[in-house]
Amino acid sequence: MWNPFRKKDQQRQKGPRRQSPQQSNRVDELANAIQREGRIGEIEGELKKLNFPSLSLAEQESWWHLYGIVAFQEGRHAEALSRFKEGYKRFPKSALIRFSLGQQYIRSHDIENGFALFEECGFPEIPREYALAQARYAYLWNRYDEGRQFISPFLKAYKKLKILDDLYLYVRGLLLFGEWWSYLAAFSVLSGQWEELEDVTQYVIKKCHDYDFDTLQVELAAHRDDKPELLIPPLEKRLAGIPAGRFPTGSIRMNIAVAKARAASTLGAAEEALDSVELAEHDFPWLKDICTLAKSQAAHRFNQPALEHEHVAAFLVRQPMLFEPNIALDFHLLRYQEQLKPLYQRNKS
Repeated sequence: MWNPFRKKDQQRQKGPRRQSPQQSNRVDELANAIQREGRIGEIEGELKKLNFPSLSLAEQESWWHLYGIVAFQEGRHAEALSRFKEGYKRFPKSALIRFSLGQQYIRSHDIENGFALFEECGFPEIPREYALAQARYAYLWNRYDEGRQFISPFLKAYKKLKILDDLYLYVRGLLLFGEWWSYLAAFSVLSGQWEELEDVTQYVIKKCHDYDFDTLQVELAAHRDDKPELLIPPLEKRLAGIPAGRFPTGSIRMNIAVAKARAASTLGAAEEALDSVELAEHDFPWLKDICTLAKSQAAHRFNQPALEHEHVAAFLVRQPMLFEPNIALDFHLLRYQEQLKPLYQRNKS
């Protein structure tokens, strides 16, 4: 789910006897080179070839982190847990190792120890992808206050920068504002606490720029009041403004279809709206799973338990960890997906 072989040089913690940022990290360079060459399966063997005592402290930290990740990536979770524990013992201040050990604890159903470690590391000590993973686990285990905490550092950055353009934020290592806002909105839906989201929305409208604030206000009303039909006009307007054949439009068309299905008066009408979306080669493959989940929600709404069970089973095969809360929210399926969460918690995919 999260690519651990990303370049980590700028995420490395500072400490005594570590090399300066200008010095190279041979372990990170090795991992990056293997990734570029498509030889990920060889990383463990290459790590073992290194002369460990000759490595700097920063390189040894990278070594233990990657050594655990290899086992994690290959599904050897007990071994990954053991390796991350050893890495944490050696480098207790490493934010990256704390995150990975915390994640492994949670996957092993040791929820409290996992979140305790998560609370000891956060953005920018860990990259945005890891912070988002923390928030996703918080969603999966109903820890919404902690979820807000994991994404809170990004708001400070948005307030400082004032610019919410996607590319501008991305190149600075930040979450896109729309993705961040949807996470906060998801936690608001699930906790029933709307004050922070409403305050943030009003703040960025008044103080920030380079964003579609008109649609943002409609999104707030649609999600707060559970009225996805409010978003159909702005979505159709956006769709009409995209030149035919130049960009993928499946996401927008599926979003409109789900909103129409949610408002349909019969199961047949809901299914017809969803089946009307033909996905193209360049559309996200997971949009098919959105369609399946929406059909499951429709079957639930019209009291068709056998059909709902069929759709749920098909969905979980493809999405065993469910959809990320921001995606489920954006497609107006968060409240329904909440009913499937106990299936994940029991199976701890």
